Amino acid sequence: MSRLNILVLHRLGNPRLAPSFLCHHVFALRDAFPEHNYLYHDTELPLPSCVRDVAFDAIVLDVTFLCIRWLPVAMFQNILEIYGFVRHSGALKLAFPQDEYDCNELLDDWMCDWRVDHVFSVIPSHWDVLYPRYHRQGSIRLAYTGYVDQTLLARKPRPFAARRIDIGYRARRLPPYFGRIGETKWAIGELVKVPARRAGLTIDIVLGDQGTLLGPQWLDFLSDCRFTLGANSGSSLLDPRGEIQRRVRAYLKAHPTASFEEVEANCFPGLDGRHSFTAISPRVLEAGLLGSCQVLVEGDYSGIVRPWEHYIPIRADASDFPQVLEAMRDRQLVERLIRNCRDTILDSKELHYGYKAATVIGLIESHRANGESTTDGEAVQRTIRRYDEAMQEQYARHWRRQSFRRNLSRFVDRSPTVSRLARSVWSRLRG
Repeated sequence: MSRLNILVLHRLGNPRLAPSFLCHHVFALRDAFPEHNYLYHDTELPLPSCVRDVAFDAIVLDVTFLCIRWLPVAMFQNILEIYGFVRHSGALKLAFPQDEYDCNELLDDWMCDWRVDHVFSVIPSHWDVLYPRYHRQGSIRLAYTGYVDQTLLARKPRPFAARRIDIGYRARRLPPYFGRIGETKWAIGELVKVPARRAGLTIDIVLGDQGTLLGPQWLDFLSDCRFTLGANSGSSLLDPRGEIQRRVRAYLKAHPTASFEEVEANCFPGLDGRHSFTAISPRVLEAGLLGSCQVLVEGDYSGIVRPWEHYIPIRADASDFPQVLEAMRDRQLVERLIRNCRDTILDSKELHYGYKAATVIGLIESHRANGESTTDGEAVQRTIRRYDEAMQEQYARHWRRQSFRRNLSRFVDRSPTVSRLARSVWSRLRG
């Protein structure tokens, strides 16, 4: 079959500054099937008019683009209007959302309005709740928040005895509108710190943005951990149109030291825990492939890994840490869990980027074979060349601005006085 012509809408920014798993997400098709024609457009930049008139075989709505539903309503609606041509396109339309419980009704309406053919959901259940309209008219397929890539496979796991950290963990404190599941992701680190130190373990548990590690640094960290602490990704709270998030932000602005329980009582009483929207996170795959034995909060991890077969379970309140510690000292058990986890991840073809890309390409080829798209490959190639020439300098300027903002943010964060001043000014500017 001749080359496919694919438009990918994303909002990645400079790939060098983005988390590696997001780069793999965005460029998965091109990396696996480079023979096709791809036009990648970052929607933070103006869209050249020539792109709107091209008949593509497929239009991919990347996770980074679908995050625009969290922007202020006017900005969100403006972007939808700019890219409204997608609605009328005869291309196969595929969407890859994440955090679907956050503004799920906005996402549901969007998918229906743009007549998206396939939504790849990272939540393995509750599709009728997340997509009350779309689940009746479109195709929903299971996807994952992260996949196995060749960079990870090329790393040789460090010998267990040579690792310097007994328990490692990184997590940022999620806002209360992620529900108790989001709270647990941060709290488990605090709850394990004290008994782990008391047991004489070498720990490296950092909570907050200051502990963020990206790219090779993150993988080096996991490779140096005998055990990695972890919890479910997801939320136990459904926020259909972002109203809960707005209430929480307003409440925390007035009561910055409020506990989760206080925020819950004042902003979403009785709503948390009605559903559990969870998924296996990329770090579970990364730690598993790098030979770190995982201690995970009890829960469902997309059916991929299971307690005592692939990891040591721990209660959300860490009350069973003595039993967890006993299991950590059982070398035979630990070696078995490490081996089982790595083998299961390697043997699960659906967890590999190549399989994901092949699935998507297969859907696009079927769409074209059925005569549902009529594209001109040469015209698309000309458009891609025009796009690259017209946008090269705009991308360079955009990335320079992004680097400047990032460096400024790091400087502000390192200086408490400057940080307080900046937040005060920003708060006043926002009204």
